[in-house]
Amino acid sequence: MLRRITLGLTLCGLMAPVLVAQDTPVNTRSLTSLYNVRYGDIPEYTAFYEANTRPILEDLVADGTINDFGIRMHHTGGEYTIRQRISGTDDTNFEAAALIINTRLMESNPSGLERQNRMILAHSDEIWTVGHLNVPTNTDNVQYVYEAQFQVNRADLPRWSQIWEDEMYPVLERAIADDLLEGFVVLNHNTGGRFNWKILWLSETWDSMDDFEAAFFGAAPMDHPMWSMYTSHRDELWQAVPPAN
Repeated sequence: MLRRITLGLTLCGLMAPVLVAQDTPVNTRSLTSLYNVRYGDIPEYTAFYEANTRPILEDLVADGTINDFGIRMHHTGGEYTIRQRISGTDDTNFEAAALIINTRLMESNPSGLERQNRMILAHSDEIWTVGHLNVPTNTDNVQYVYEAQFQVNRADLPRWSQIWEDEMYPVLERAIADDLLEGFVVLNHNTGGRFNWKILWLSETWDSMDDFEAAFFGAAPMDHPMWSMYTSHRDELWQAVPPAN
């Protein structure tokens, strides 16, 4: 059985770990960096990331500066083509981590860093607080990340969160048990971006994602009260970066 990391936050903000190895740091905050890179430049961009940025990030995980990291590329929806993430705890200093990354890249490959920066047509950073999490410790099988983003009316956020806690999280847990999902992460807004709540569904195959959506909307049809609580919404689908040729 795959080891999993699960974590829940109650409405008052108290963490309630469910299944976490004692030596595994639990992600409670995440920095998402979004980049608009032309499709023709993505292979070169991701090759630079793998050869230059990944080793630095691995060092930062090893010394405890961050917990983990990841990169995805655009599949469907949204305005950006690259999604990079570094995750940590409430004590993680994302600004310091970013400074270390950029300084080391400048020292080791300044011309490559300049070339990468010129590929970036637009950029946005967002910091999110983890509200609920159930993911495998190894996400190598995750090919797709479906990101559903909502701007929930602030007056409705407590009820919205309670509905997910009482009704929707059990649906997601059953989907994991039935191998329809690899995992899911709920994020609450901290800084940046235009939405205040989002959920990420992790899938291994396209077919399993379709099957999961059928089960999910069976439990939450379009006339469910929660669908009237948000003022705007956007879906984005991210895929694993193909290996370099």
